[in-house]
Amino acid sequence: MESSFSPTENILDTYNSMQSDFPHEEVKLTRLSMHTYTKLLEYRNKNFKAKDINETLFMALVILNVQENKSIQPSELSLALGSSRTNATRIADDLEKKGWIVRKESGSDRRCLHLFLTDAGQAFLDNLFPQQNANLLKVWSVFTDEERQQLEHLNRKLLTRLEAIEQA
Repeated sequence: MESSFSPTENILDTYNSMQSDFPHEEVKLTRLSMHTYTKLLEYRNKNFKAKDINETLFMALVILNVQENKSIQPSELSLALGSSRTNATRIADDLEKKGWIVRKESGSDRRCLHLFLTDAGQAFLDNLFPQQNANLLKVWSVFTDEERQQLEHLNRKLLTRLEAIEQA
């Protein structure tokens, strides 16, 4: 079946015929995974664009939404997003400009800053969830429940392997 990945796959097939020691399947799976993730992110961001948000900002709001008191420290947000502290600061700046969060000093330690979801941020999320849920169901409905579980299992297995290699 032709897809946007076909040109890459054709190049890999050609290269494989030229190189006897080329790890063809491994490279193809790597490139396919990256290509698919990119397409998924593009789809998500395309749907978010009309709301002047992107996947990263959305996830930051979701993370804040599930916290006790709808509050989190910037370093904890960074960890939850898997991004640098510098990037978490940029994300907080963007969310604050939109009026969706506020920064406040901790009552017990004035050096400690917390990010709080505002009523406007909560209303924005509440308005956004129904369409985002529908968009996700549209994407993932191509799989059966069993296939989704298998895909999750395989992705977690690969993630565990990558993290083990990283720590070695």
